[in-house]
Amino acid sequence: MAFGPLLNAKEETKDYLTAKWFETKLQKDYDKPFFMAVGISKPHLPFHTPQEYFDLYPLESVVVPEFRMDDLDDILDEHGDVVFKPHVDFLWCQEYGVLKDAVQAYLATVSYADECVGVVLDALANSKYADNTIVVIWGDHGWHLGEKLKFRKASLWREATQLPLIIQTPGMPDGQNCTRNVNLIDLYPTLVDLCGLPEKELDGTSIKPLLEDPTLEWRPTVTTQDKGNHSVMSERWHYITHDRGVEELYDLENDPMEWTNLVQSNPEQAAPIIAELKQYLPAHNADELLKTQKDKSMKKIDQTIKARRDLQTLK
Repeated sequence: MAFGPLLNAKEETKDYLTAKWFETKLQKDYDKPFFMAVGISKPHLPFHTPQEYFDLYPLESVVVPEFRMDDLDDILDEHGDVVFKPHVDFLWCQEYGVLKDAVQAYLATVSYADECVGVVLDALANSKYADNTIVVIWGDHGWHLGEKLKFRKASLWREATQLPLIIQTPGMPDGQNCTRNVNLIDLYPTLVDLCGLPEKELDGTSIKPLLEDPTLEWRPTVTTQDKGNHSVMSERWHYITHDRGVEELYDLENDPMEWTNLVQSNPEQAAPIIAELKQYLPAHNADELLKTQKDKSMKKIDQTIKARRDLQTLK
């Protein structure tokens, strides 16, 4: 949880150098279709970026997201005990009065990442591939900046499970928004569909129809965090279930900050909505798969340790 401006110029930073490297790649001639995966690490921690991006957000103008100190009091287990506590990073920032500083640093890293993405997109726009290239921009997760008394990710609440997703296809009309819920697991089948490649048996669903008509009806989406913990999100309702028998339901239309868990405040209203959303939960949890992966990992670690010992013995 480190943050603050760098002494380096942006031209010396990792993500900017990455963007410039891809800029040179887009200036080359290719005689067959190509795929480019451009990884920009920011705004991942630590929130360090050159001073010029901090200057975009004077501290006095920074607004910390709303939070309530009793926000977690209505997420209870079967014994009526509160399940979650305020996150240690949130408490640290609050104790030392640096909530604004942390948010400022996050905004600075977002603007830095935005400029790096712009370098690549400008290079594409100025290349001969501008009119026949599919562009997808996304983040791999959301981020808490004090909401639900938390910093970081690794939760099933809205702030961590919703993320930026922008898709541009050749010939697409400008500036159309879609409020439907989709999933990152949908990206690969969507690209397969858009590129006219052979169909494969995949867990995800192509969202090409939504790119053509963003008003189409669409099913809720599921996010899983470890075994037995799932989030089911529709456009209005957000249902969360934990392996400890803990449930949450939020009305995103009237409670976008997810302050009121309807499971506790209005169980009669919540029951039929939860019954509907439960239909989308995974039918199975992959116990054996996880155990097999763990066993293989431990075996590989043991082999590595043995090899190092053997090498040391030889020396």
